[in-house]
Amino acid sequence: MRPGYVPLNSASKICLFGVGVSLSDCYQQLIQSLGRKPDYLCDNSPGKWGRQFWGVSCISPEELGRLGERIAVIITVRRYEDIHLQLSALGLKEIFVACFDRAYDIVGGIHRLGDEQLAVSHESFVNPVRGRWTLITGAARGIGRQIALGMAGLGSNIIAHSRQIAHTRELADSCAGLGVEVLPIAAELGDPQEVEALLDDLEANFPPIDLLFNNAAISLPCGADPWNIASADFQAHFSINTIAPIRICYRLIPAMMRRGFGRVINISSTIQKRPGEMAYACSKAALNKFVHDLAPSLEGTGVMMSLVCPGYVRTDMGGPNAPYSVESVIPGALLGAVLDGDINGRWFIAQDYAGLDLPTAMKKAKFYYAQDQEV
Repeated sequence: MRPGYVPLNSASKICLFGVGVSLSDCYQQLIQSLGRKPDYLCDNSPGKWGRQFWGVSCISPEELGRLGERIAVIITVRRYEDIHLQLSALGLKEIFVACFDRAYDIVGGIHRLGDEQLAVSHESFVNPVRGRWTLITGAARGIGRQIALGMAGLGSNIIAHSRQIAHTRELADSCAGLGVEVLPIAAELGDPQEVEALLDDLEANFPPIDLLFNNAAISLPCGADPWNIASADFQAHFSINTIAPIRICYRLIPAMMRRGFGRVINISSTIQKRPGEMAYACSKAALNKFVHDLAPSLEGTGVMMSLVCPGYVRTDMGGPNAPYSVESVIPGALLGAVLDGDINGRWFIAQDYAGLDLPTAMKKAKFYYAQDQEV
């Protein structure tokens, strides 16, 4: 977004709604993009009313409603739909949303919200994955299992990876029940020789792979002292979380390019400021960098690469106290597989789409990442 560009009409006042992490991380970017500080902040938390943040007063939604139609409100939270409804009910007309990118550390745009953004999508869904073959690493349980079931539900045949073939038997039965073919494959992704053997096996004995979900990962305890994380802990995390998916990409993407179609979705994380989990965090940051730098080179090839943060979900890795169910990663985790257009290098935060059907999630993602709506 151009510095100093103000995508607002005749509003004489500006309010940023949502005093949270996204605003805190990107406040200065928003100010630069707007060319001025906001006149007000607003939040639904009473504990913030009357306080100042960055030298700007935070008012209540009731006070905001009394300011009338001459104020533009920019929502700065990821799940903006309920706030959009709330502001519309207050009679406010100039409503926008700040759209964040790169794990919500960058302001990608400020888009006007209208009634059409609140409607369920009734567009016909052209299914680009039916009959194609999808490889999912770590498919036996957790997020990988949800992705496999979701893709099978869309008619994609599944190549299900796990450490042992026996681990995917239940998944294979469930996917087969949805009318697709399922082929299991096993390898320990922490062993480079097994990774190369897996790729040799895929090339020699399996159907061509059209879609890839690099999902398998580990997040192991690294001790109580963040200043004393062992080199072996970093090596273990990087082997599975970074090097294995990169090697899989290097072997599979050239064939996708020759066929003119491919979708590569890398399951990553927005984890930050948790030094005790530095081995895991660094391994995911390296994967993010790989995608960010490689994706532009795929322009025009028919192959697209994206990243998905599933959120903190209740899995063996996330534990029983995580706030989100593992089922909530669908449909968000599938967007990189079904969307066309400008998605290379995109971040999809799965929890932003939880509870939506797939066509409505696609509609939201297209709106959120559109490049021509800052008007």
